[in-house]
Amino acid sequence: MEKSAKGSKNRRIGVLGGSFDPVHNAHIALAEAARRQLGLDEIIFMPARQAALKPSAACASPEQRKKMLEIALESADFPHSISDIEMRRQGISYSIDTVRELLALRPDSEIYWIIGSDHLPKLSKWKDIAEFCKLAKFACARRGGVSADFSDAPDFARIAPVDFRPVELSSTRLRNALKSGAAGDLGLDPKVLEYILKNKLYA
Repeated sequence: MEKSAKGSKNRRIGVLGGSFDPVHNAHIALAEAARRQLGLDEIIFMPARQAALKPSAACASPEQRKKMLEIALESADFPHSISDIEMRRQGISYSIDTVRELLALRPDSEIYWIIGSDHLPKLSKWKDIAEFCKLAKFACARRGGVSADFSDAPDFARIAPVDFRPVELSSTRLRNALKSGAAGDLGLDPKVLEYILKNKLYA
């Protein structure tokens, strides 16, 4: 079930985007770390139909990826929601369009876009990055407390560091493991794994 904090002015909203193909435990842990350390009022999970810098198509359908997010978040004890803003778009989705739409819907919000430090060198390639940085801040995960080199980011980017213990999980590796029939602890919520197996995803 979606859990959302009550509305108030100047709400601090964290946004975690991604393909979530599939969603895994590190996604949820990163969102919670950002929420706790930065005092965010809510986390919005933003599954993409097709990300700008990841042109390959997702393996699971948008509906299946959203369903897996819903399942993974059933036991989450922090205010959150799942947005279909990017899933409703056709073609490539750009973060600047998403943040504009979010602020149109929630004009009194302060947006923190959650990323890993490995994304910093790529920010200069984002569409309309200068405008994006005026509209939103970045919540940047530092791996295990190691200082991230923020000099890789544009000078005008506003960055709030988040300490996050590195987790050796990636959706690509999980898909490959599932395809090979791997069992055991894959870093997936058990109910998400059950959904994947029931629907023969990534087989």
